[in-house]
Amino acid sequence: MTQGALDLVETPILRRRGRPPGARSKRSLDLARYVEAQFGGMTPGQQTAALCLVTVKELKAAKGSMFEAMVIKASELALALGCEKRDAWLLLQKEREGLMPYVHQRQAQAVDAKTAAKPATVFIVPEGPEQADAVAMLAFAAGEDPPIEFVDDFRRTDLEVGHTKSDDEP
Repeated sequence: MTQGALDLVETPILRRRGRPPGARSKRSLDLARYVEAQFGGMTPGQQTAALCLVTVKELKAAKGSMFEAMVIKASELALALGCEKRDAWLLLQKEREGLMPYVHQRQAQAVDAKTAAKPATVFIVPEGPEQADAVAMLAFAAGEDPPIEFVDDFRRTDLEVGHTKSDDEP
């Protein structure tokens, strides 16, 4: 028996309490089933899609033009609601945008490792006769001879230490 096979046999299975991550609770699953059963066998998302999205039949009626099929759908909605075609188009577009995250999930932002900013390392070195020895030790620990800037006044406003812009900040 190889070492890898032994590891698999001897690894205990950890049991967790509760439902697995990502699983729906019984109440939310019951509510979804109730809504689906009471309202034509369709969820609200499915009903919105049926109302707003162009079907194959509508696309064929518009002679293959998606734009024409969307205009016809907006015209029918405007007639049914008694509003202008422009308002019906905007309403359909808003509902389509609401469905987008369920079909087209957002992808993580790609970051180029070559151009990404590297975090700065800040050393605080005591003043006095030990200062030269401390600077030499820090340069040795860094593995190279980085340019070391001595900051006498830490209250300077043009120096930002430890602040990096995150994806969450505007």
